[in-house]
Amino acid sequence: MGGDLLSKLPWLKPLLRTKFYSSCECNSAKPCSFFCRDCMGSAFCEDCLYHPHKHVGHQSLRVYKSSSRVGLRVKSIRKLMDVSDIQPCTCNSSKLVYINRKGRNDHVNRINGRKVDKCDVCGHELQCYSSKFCSIECKVQSEIEVEETEEEEVGISISTTRLLQVDPKSFRKRMRKGTPLRSPFF
Repeated sequence: MGGDLLSKLPWLKPLLRTKFYSSCECNSAKPCSFFCRDCMGSAFCEDCLYHPHKHVGHQSLRVYKSSSRVGLRVKSIRKLMDVSDIQPCTCNSSKLVYINRKGRNDHVNRINGRKVDKCDVCGHELQCYSSKFCSIECKVQSEIEVEETEEEEVGISISTTRLLQVDPKSFRKRMRKGTPLRSPFF
C-alpha cells in the first residue's frame, strides 16, 4: 500500500517535500518548476533542465501552479501512478492534481443543504464525487495509515491466537483451584 507506493516510486517522498516556484540556484529569472526523478534533489528551473551537464537524459516532471498550489498534469503523472481517486482541477484547459494538501486553515467547508464530500485524510471539500483525496500527499498518507492499521490487526490476531492456545484440561483444573492463567505475553 503506502509503503509499497513509496518503495515502487522512490522519488515520490522527495517530491512531496520539495518547494517549488522559488528562485533557482543558477540565478536565473525563471522559477523552479521542474523536479528530476533521477536526482531526487531540489527543484530547478528551465535553464537547468536544458543545461548540458545537469539533467541530460534524466526523467523530469514539470510542476504547474494553480490557485497558489503546485500540481502535476494528470496525463504525465498517471503514467507513473494511479491518480484516479485524486480530485483533479482544471488549469488552462489541462487537468492537474495537486501535490500537497492544503493547510488546515486554508479551507472552510461550506454547508448549504447538500452533502459535502471531503478528502478522506485532511477533510478538504471535494467537488468531484468519485474522488477520495485532494492531493497526492493525502493519497500517500492514507495508504500508509491503512498499512499500519493492517499491521496492528495482524499483531492483535496473533496475540489473541496465542492467548487462546490453552490446554482445555489444565484450564478447567486451574479454574477449579482458582489459579490464575499466565499469558506468555505478561
